[in-house]
Amino acid sequence: MPDGIPYAVLKEISQRTPGHYSWQQDHWLYHCGDGAAYLGRVDWEQLRHDPGALWALQSEASEVGLDDSAAMGWISRLSVDGDMTAYLFECLHCGLHLAYSDAN
Repeated sequence: MPDGIPYAVLKEISQRTPGHYSWQQDHWLYHCGDGAAYLGRVDWEQLRHDPGALWALQSEASEVGLDDSAAMGWISRLSVDGDMTAYLFECLHCGLHLAYSDAN
Protein backbone atom coordinates (compact mmCIF):
# COMPACT_ATOMS: atom_id res chain seq x y z
CA MET A 1 0.00 0.00 0.00
CA PRO A 2 1.44 3.41 -0.89
CA ASP A 3 2.30 5.95 1.77
CA GLY A 4 -0.12 8.78 2.38
CA ILE A 5 -3.38 6.85 2.01
CA PRO A 6 -5.77 8.10 4.72
CA TYR A 7 -7.07 5.59 7.25
CA ALA A 8 -10.65 6.35 6.18
CA VAL A 9 -9.82 5.16 2.64
CA LEU A 10 -8.27 1.94 3.94
CA LYS A 11 -11.27 1.31 6.15
CA GLU A 12 -13.68 1.94 3.25
CA ILE A 13 -11.88 -0.53 1.01
CA SER A 14 -11.23 -3.21 3.62
CA GLN A 15 -14.62 -3.12 5.34
CA ARG A 16 -17.22 -1.73 2.94
CA THR A 17 -16.02 -2.38 -0.60
CA PRO A 18 -16.78 -5.67 -2.36
CA GLY A 19 -13.58 -7.47 -3.24
CA HIS A 20 -12.64 -9.26 -6.41
CA TYR A 21 -11.49 -12.83 -6.96
CA SER A 22 -7.94 -13.53 -7.99
CA TRP A 23 -5.82 -16.68 -8.20
CA GLN A 24 -3.26 -15.48 -5.71
CA GLN A 25 -4.01 -12.95 -2.99
CA ASP A 26 -5.90 -9.97 -4.42
CA HIS A 27 -4.82 -6.45 -3.64
CA TRP A 28 -6.31 -3.05 -4.25
CA LEU A 29 -4.65 -0.30 -6.26
CA TYR A 30 -4.45 3.34 -5.19
CA HIS A 31 -3.85 6.64 -6.95
CA CYS A 32 -4.24 10.34 -6.09
CA GLY A 33 -4.37 9.46 -2.38
CA ASP A 34 -7.48 7.30 -2.78
CA GLY A 35 -8.52 3.78 -3.68
CA ALA A 36 -9.07 3.20 -7.39
CA ALA A 37 -12.25 1.66 -8.83
CA TYR A 38 -11.96 -1.99 -9.84
CA LEU A 39 -13.07 -2.46 -13.47
CA GLY A 40 -12.43 -6.18 -13.99
CA ARG A 41 -10.12 -8.64 -15.69
CA VAL A 42 -8.50 -7.57 -18.95
CA ASP A 43 -6.34 -9.06 -21.67
CA TRP A 44 -3.70 -7.84 -24.09
CA GLU A 45 -6.22 -6.48 -26.60
CA GLN A 46 -7.76 -4.28 -23.90
CA LEU A 47 -4.37 -3.22 -22.51
CA ARG A 48 -2.32 -2.53 -25.62
CA HIS A 49 -3.56 1.05 -26.08
CA ASP A 50 -3.78 1.90 -22.38
CA PRO A 51 -0.57 3.68 -21.35
CA GLY A 52 -1.38 3.84 -17.63
CA ALA A 53 -2.18 0.15 -17.31
CA LEU A 54 0.84 -0.81 -19.44
CA TRP A 55 3.12 1.36 -17.31
CA ALA A 56 1.81 -0.31 -14.12
CA LEU A 57 2.35 -3.80 -15.56
CA GLN A 58 5.81 -2.93 -16.90
CA SER A 59 6.72 -1.57 -13.45
CA GLU A 60 5.49 -4.80 -11.88
CA ALA A 61 7.60 -6.82 -14.34
CA SER A 62 10.65 -4.68 -13.63
CA GLU A 63 10.26 -5.35 -9.90
CA VAL A 64 10.64 -9.09 -10.54
CA GLY A 65 13.67 -8.58 -12.80
CA LEU A 66 12.21 -8.74 -16.31
CA ASP A 67 13.74 -6.48 -18.94
CA ASP A 68 11.49 -4.46 -21.28
CA SER A 69 11.40 -7.12 -23.99
CA ALA A 70 10.55 -9.95 -21.60
CA ALA A 71 7.96 -7.75 -19.87
CA MET A 72 6.17 -6.99 -23.13
CA GLY A 73 6.25 -10.66 -24.12
CA TRP A 74 4.62 -11.58 -20.81
CA ILE A 75 2.07 -8.73 -20.94
CA SER A 76 1.08 -9.67 -24.51
CA ARG A 77 0.10 -13.15 -23.28
CA LEU A 78 -2.35 -11.89 -20.63
CA SER A 79 -5.93 -13.06 -21.18
CA VAL A 80 -9.25 -12.71 -19.42
CA ASP A 81 -9.82 -16.45 -19.00
CA GLY A 82 -6.34 -17.94 -19.42
CA ASP A 83 -3.55 -18.86 -17.02
CA MET A 84 -2.33 -15.26 -16.80
CA THR A 85 -4.59 -12.24 -16.46
CA ALA A 86 -4.54 -8.60 -15.43
CA TYR A 87 -6.91 -6.74 -13.11
CA LEU A 88 -7.78 -3.23 -14.25
CA PHE A 89 -8.49 -0.27 -11.96
CA GLU A 90 -9.30 3.38 -12.64
CA CYS A 91 -8.36 6.37 -10.50
CA LEU A 92 -11.48 8.07 -9.17
CA HIS A 93 -9.86 11.50 -9.46
CA CYS A 94 -7.75 11.68 -12.62
CA GLY A 95 -9.07 8.69 -14.59
CA LEU A 96 -5.67 6.99 -14.95
CA HIS A 97 -5.91 3.25 -15.52
CA LEU A 98 -3.76 0.98 -13.34
CA ALA A 99 -3.35 -2.78 -13.46
CA TYR A 100 -1.65 -5.72 -11.81
CA SER A 101 -1.23 -9.26 -13.05
CA ASP A 102 -1.88 -12.70 -11.66
CA ALA A 103 -1.07 -16.22 -12.80
CA ASN A 104 -2.74 -19.50 -12.10
